[in-house]
Amino acid sequence: MGRVIAVGPGGKAQAPARTDGFRDVIETVRARGLLDELLLSPACRGHEHADQVRRGLNLSCRYYCSCGGKNCHRRWKNFSSEDNPQGGCPDGGQRISCQADVVTVTGGDGRKQYHVQFRMFDKRESTRYVVQKYGANPSKWPYQSRAKRTKGQ
Repeated sequence: MGRVIAVGPGGKAQAPARTDGFRDVIETVRARGLLDELLLSPACRGHEHADQVRRGLNLSCRYYCSCGGKNCHRRWKNFSSEDNPQGGCPDGGQRISCQADVVTVTGGDGRKQYHVQFRMFDKRESTRYVVQKYGANPSKWPYQSRAKRTKGQ
């Protein structure tokens, strides 16, 4: 089943609701230096709960900046431009991206438990890696988050 996207004024799809429910998890991962490490959550109550945890981690990371600015992620791009030559948060805040999946672990008693396996990344370092590997021209990158898509794609 696909996700249901809220429709706003004019029939346009809206962005997912902002959530900071997992901000403490993000800050703990940053404080302990566990960025780029594969981590496993505690056991969840069921698959639906694990999927909610996965989605919550992704959304919390999407809107996170360690400077505490509410819309810092929208105002400043992760790569350098004329108005922000160093790229990213001008206050030195760190932005985090997350990759999370629901996994099943079978215990010693044969019961299945659902966990969320996740890894968090520094967005600025990830962007630097893509620029180093594919060049500075975003049209040659394998994925452009803000690129306009034509109807055939």
